[in-house]
Amino acid sequence: MCSTLTFANRIDRGYKALEMRDYFKAKKLFTKGLKYNETAAAQGLAIIYYRSDNPFHNYDSAYVYILKSVEGWDMTKQRKKEKWKDYGFTQDSLYALRQAISRQFYMKANKSGSVEALTEFTLMHPWAKEKDAVIATRDSLAFFIAVNKNTSTAYKSYMEAYPQSTYAGLAEQNYYDTQYIETTTSGNLSSFEAFIENNPTSPMRMEAERNVFELVTKSNRLASFVQFVNTYTQSHYMDTAWLQMYQVYMSTYSEERMNEFLMSYATPFADRIERDIMMFDSIALPFVSDYNYGFMNIEGTAMIEAEYDFVGFFQEGLAVVVRNNKYGFINKHNELQIPIVFESASEFVNGRAIVEQEGKIGMIDRNGRFIFDCIYDDLGTFSEGMVYAQFGDKYGYYNEQGELKVPHEFDDAYDFNAGVAKVEQGNKQGYIDCFGKYVVPLSYSKIDVFYDTLYTFMQDGLYGIMNHRCQIFVEPIYTEIGTVNNGLAIAATQDRLVYLDTLGQLAIDNNYGVFPNYLLKGEFSKEVAIAYKDGKYGRISTRDDIVTNFELENIGQGIDYYPAQKEGEWGLFSAQNKVLISPMYQSLQLVGKKYLIAVQNDTTGVLDNNGNIVVPFSFNEIQAIGSELFMVQQNGKFGVYRGEKLIIPFKFDQIGIFDKDFLFLNKGGELLYYSLDNGWIIEMKD
Repeated sequence: MCSTLTFANRIDRGYKALEMRDYFKAKKLFTKGLKYNETAAAQGLAIIYYRSDNPFHNYDSAYVYILKSVEGWDMTKQRKKEKWKDYGFTQDSLYALRQAISRQFYMKANKSGSVEALTEFTLMHPWAKEKDAVIATRDSLAFFIAVNKNTSTAYKSYMEAYPQSTYAGLAEQNYYDTQYIETTTSGNLSSFEAFIENNPTSPMRMEAERNVFELVTKSNRLASFVQFVNTYTQSHYMDTAWLQMYQVYMSTYSEERMNEFLMSYATPFADRIERDIMMFDSIALPFVSDYNYGFMNIEGTAMIEAEYDFVGFFQEGLAVVVRNNKYGFINKHNELQIPIVFESASEFVNGRAIVEQEGKIGMIDRNGRFIFDCIYDDLGTFSEGMVYAQFGDKYGYYNEQGELKVPHEFDDAYDFNAGVAKVEQGNKQGYIDCFGKYVVPLSYSKIDVFYDTLYTFMQDGLYGIMNHRCQIFVEPIYTEIGTVNNGLAIAATQDRLVYLDTLGQLAIDNNYGVFPNYLLKGEFSKEVAIAYKDGKYGRISTRDDIVTNFELENIGQGIDYYPAQKEGEWGLFSAQNKVLISPMYQSLQLVGKKYLIAVQNDTTGVLDNNGNIVVPFSFNEIQAIGSELFMVQQNGKFGVYRGEKLIIPFKFDQIGIFDKDFLFLNKGGELLYYSLDNGWIIEMKD
C-alpha cells in the first residue's frame, strides 16, 4: 500500500513540478510513474515534449505519449481520474493536447507539399480536425501529378489509390480519354477497330465508332456506305449510315431513285422511304400565320405548322428554313435534315447547296456534309465535274470529291465547257484543261471560244481568230465577233456587218450596216437573220438570199411571224412577209406563239396573232409571266389575265410564279395561291 501511494505521489509531484516548469524533475517523476500510472504519466510526458520551452521538446515523442494516455483513459480507475482532475487530467484535455500535437504535424506535412507526407498524416492522425483539408490537398496534389503525366496508367493508379476523392470521377474520365488517345494515336481505321474490340464497355466506344464511320465513309460515295452497313453491323452508327446512304443515293432526286433504293438494299428504314414516295408528288405551299411561316397542302391544310421565321420552296425534297437569322433544311415530314446553323443557304441542285458561315461560303451535300468548307470568297457550280473557287484573292478548281485539281493562282475563273475553261491573270486571259494545263496561254486581254478549237482574241482593241496553238486564222480587224449559229457567226467592222464560217473565213459580205443590238438580232435563227442595208431593215438566209425585202424601218425577232415597223408604226408579218396585223401600234412584243404585248396611244394591251384584242388597252404596263399569262397593275394593285380572261382580280400587292402549276399571291402579307389547273384560290384554312 505504501509503495502504491508512493508511486501515486510521484504523479502528484510530477504535475506540481510541471506547474513550476521544472521540466527535469517532472520528466523524471513521470517517467518513473509510467509503470503504475501510465495514462497520467504519459499525459505529463506528452506535455513536456510538446512544449518548446524546454530541452526535451520533441513532437514525435509528444505524439507517442499522448497516444498512450488517450488509449489508457478508459482503463484508468475513476478515483484516479478524480484525484488528478485538478491537474488537467480529463478526457477533453487529452483530446485537446492530441489535437494540438497533430496540428504541428499538419503544419509540417502541409509545408512539405508532399503527397506521401500528407497521406502519412491522414493515417497517423485520423482524429485531426485538419484531416479533411489534408485529404483534399493530398488528392489535389496527387491529381495534379497524374495530370502532368497525363497517361492512362497514372490516372488508373490515382483511381485505385484515392477511390473516394472528389477528383475520382474526373480521373476516371481522363483515364478513358487518355487510354483512347494512346490506343488510337495513329488515327488509322485498324486502331479504332482494335480499341472497340478490346474496350467494349469504355465510354469512348461511341467516339471510336464515330471515327470508324467517318473514315469508312470519308469519300461520301455510295460504295463506302454499302461497305459500312455490311461490315459494322453492331455499330451504333448503323442507323446513321443507312440514312446518309439513302441521301447520297438521292443526289439524283426522283421517285424512281427512291423505288430503286428500296429494291436494291434491305434498309431498316423502308417505311420512311415509302413515306417519302407517298409525299413525292405532294405540293407544299408556304403560308404565313402570326408572322411565322409553315407549309400547307393544296386543300389549305397545314402540313408543317408555322414555326419558322421564313421558308423557301421545296427543291429536291428539301426546303430552306430560317430561325433566328440562321438557315437550315427540312424535309416534307418537318424533320430537320440539316441543322439551322448557316448565315445563308441556297436551294439544293443536283444534291448540293451553297451555304455561308462567318462571311465565307462553302458547299454541302444532302447529309449536311461539307464538300467544301466555308472558307471561300466565291464558289461556282459544277460544270463537267469541275467547280471554280476563290480563296483569298485567287481562283482554283476542284473536282466533285472536293479535291484541288488546279491550284489557286488565277485572278478570275469561269465554268468548264467542252473540256476547257477560261481563266484570267493580271490583264490577260487564257484557257486551261481539267488538269490545269494551258490550252491557250495567258497572252490576250480578251479571248473566247469561237468554234471547236478556234478562239476569238483581242489585240489592240480589235478581234481576230486563232487556234489553240495561237496560230492566227483571221487577223484582228473586227470590232466584234459573235458566236456560231446555224454555221455562221456575225462580225462587225466600224461600218459594216459580215458573217464568218466555222473556220473564220468570210462567208457573207454584202455591205450590211451596223445596227443597234446586232449581236442578238443579227444572229441566224432557223437559218434567218435580221439585216440592215441602205437605212432599211430586211431579213436574209444563210445563203445570203433576201427573205424579207429591205423596206422596213425596224424588225423585231420572231420565227413563224415577226413584228416590224413601217411608217413609224408596228405591225405583225408572217414568215412569208404577209401582213397579219396592220402597222398601227407604237410597239409590239411577241409572247410565245400566240400573243403580243402592244402599245397604242401610250396605253398597253395584249393582242392575239390575228390582231384581236385580248387584254384591253387600259394599262400603263403589262408583264408576261407565261406564254399566255399577263400580269397587269391597276390603282397600285396587281391582277392576272389568262388570255382574254381576268383570272385574278386587282387586289394583290404582289404576284409571281410559284411553279408551272401555281401562282403565288401576296395580299397584306398573307400568302395565297392560284391553281393554273383548276382555277382555285388556295388559302390557309382557319
